[in-house]
Amino acid sequence: MVGLGYVGLPLAVEFAKAGFSVTGLDVDRRKVDGINTGVSHVQDIPSETLAPLVSAGLLRATSDFSAIAGLDTVNICVPTPLRKTKDPDMSYIVSACEEIARYIHPGMLVILESTTYPGTTDELVLPMLAKGGLEAAAISSCAFRRSVWILATHSTRR
Repeated sequence: MVGLGYVGLPLAVEFAKAGFSVTGLDVDRRKVDGINTGVSHVQDIPSETLAPLVSAGLLRATSDFSAIAGLDTVNICVPTPLRKTKDPDMSYIVSACEEIARYIHPGMLVILESTTYPGTTDELVLPMLAKGGLEAAAISSCAFRRSVWILATHSTRR
């Protein structure tokens, strides 16, 4: 889970509650440190819900994006605030994709959950992930479901 805010942390908690081992990534060390001690910063996630998941080793947080190398799935849950011009600030998605591209591997599933404009996956995300050595044309599955783009990378490195 890239981004542990009001979208990423609740999603991470639900996956952990379902028994999945979840690694959350965030650049904010305060969020990371809080989560790793079982303290929630999101109103919808009580610390009493978070703490047992952390203690059981089902959910951990880090600012070390090299953790992506060991993941099968990455959910991008970063903010896309509107600029003064009313278009979304894509810098958070760009930063997330740059980090993911460094560690992407065949078989990895990348899911863009951030609210954004139609075409973001084809125009921005796929080309950035291809810089990680996977051919964008070889990405086998790209689907849109409830405002979520799903990208499955079943390709070989160049």
